[in-house]
Order: sequence, then C-alpha cells, then structure tokens
Amino acid sequence: MKNNTELGRINVSVDAVASLTGSIVSECYGVVGMASKRLFKDNLAILLKKENYAKGVVVKDTKNGLILDIYVIVCYGTKVSQVVRGVQKKVKYELEKTLEVDFAAINVYVQGIKVVD
Repeated sequence: MKNNTELGRINVSVDAVASLTGSIVSECYGVVGMASKRLFKDNLAILLKKENYAKGVVVKDTKNGLILDIYVIVCYGTKVSQVVRGVQKKVKYELEKTLEVDFAAINVYVQGIKVVD
C-alpha cells in the first residue's frame, strides 16, 4: 500500500496490515483467538499465539481496495453471526481510521468453536 503526502511517500506492507488486523480481531467480543488459514490434519484448527496473529490473516491489495481474509476461533455459546459482523465492523473502522484505506471485502472464516472456562 502506498500513500503520497506533501512530505513524501508512505509505504505500508501487507504484513503490517495483517499484524494490525490480528491484534484488532483478538479484542473483539466472542473471539477466542486467531486460527491458521490452513487447517491441520484431521481438520483441527489451532489457536495462534499473539506473535503469530498475522498467519491468521490474508491481505490482498486490489485496484478496488484491500481484501482481508480473517480466520478465527469463536467462543462456545455466542451467536456466530453477531461475532462475525462485529469483527467485520471493528476491523473496517479501525483500519480505515488508522491507515486511511478502502476495502473491497472483509471475509471472516470461523475455523472452530472453543469452550472457554
């Protein structure tokens, strides 16, 4: 992503966008954590640690704007549709405010449901 200002050019890597997105998603209601975009053998999703949140986000830069694919694990007992909608809204708001970018799509994939004690 490139942005030109009167003082010069600003370049933001897709890895930085993915890391920022991961930290925003981890704060959303109903999200237990980020999951890897690849399901492991036997279709088991594994929670990513904080330093690996970027592995749960795929960023594609298109002419119409960014496309984000976000892979999450949600808390058992929450309404999945509301959690996903909340993630989409929060990510869109925070990234537009922080990076001043447009989005073509924010796709959220629920990789699993986990019971939290």
